[in-house]
Amino acid sequence: MSNQNPGPFGPPSPEARAEVRRIYADFIARKLGAGDVHVYLLRPDGTSLGGMDPGQFADAEQMRRALTDAVRQLGTAPGAPVVKPRPQSVPPQSSPDDLVLHLVARSQSVGGSWHEVPSENWAVLTRAEWMQLLPRDPPRPGVSWELGTDLTRKLLGRFYPQTEETTNRDRNRIDLARLQCTITTVSGEMVRARMDGAVRMKHAFYPGKDHEDYVEAKVAGFVDFATGTPRIERLRLVSEKAAYMGTPFDAALRSVSRETLEALGQ
Repeated sequence: MSNQNPGPFGPPSPEARAEVRRIYADFIARKLGAGDVHVYLLRPDGTSLGGMDPGQFADAEQMRRALTDAVRQLGTAPGAPVVKPRPQSVPPQSSPDDLVLHLVARSQSVGGSWHEVPSENWAVLTRAEWMQLLPRDPPRPGVSWELGTDLTRKLLGRFYPQTEETTNRDRNRIDLARLQCTITTVSGEMVRARMDGAVRMKHAFYPGKDHEDYVEAKVAGFVDFATGTPRIERLRLVSEKAAYMGTPFDAALRSVSRETLEALGQ
């Protein structure tokens, strides 16, 4: 379960808190291992069966053996999943006039539970926000403009690999955030502008900790837009050179088309 549900960061019921404490205490008493990051295997009546620490459950083969052994002990009959598998990261609600952005970031470090999968985040730009991506002057090759601070922060504020989060609160202290657009191509009403920028921000790995953990990244990309009836056709922004706490990472931000959002039921 998520830390924000039973822990001090969320609003769980007293019954949920009591059940978490009961399971934790029972595993300790039976010497089955316990921890804030731990797999607790329970019998159908809620009693302790077995557990795995992070080093074990991050290993697919050890996890498979533990679950197979649990099935053998319990005599579990095959059946349909109790919870139907579904995407864990889905687009937020948005209006037809919004621009929805999807960000993926991943550390280049190999191994370790934090680096096994990429992190995902979503952002929604209102019409007033995405209109700032368009130039004020008539579009022609070479015309440049810099994005405002608030919009730049929204675009670059999640450019970091997985860290421990319990809320969606912005914990960043941004020391530098810059994005400049320069028109490269004009074809009728369609325009492409190159995007170049950089970000340096302090983002502690753990919430509630004032660690000196820094992100430093250079980014590049492009935005395609129409000038007749203003609209953003596509936006792509990737890290050129990026590091978090000195470890390189890669990040990519892309706009999601309305057709894709509709196919996802948004």
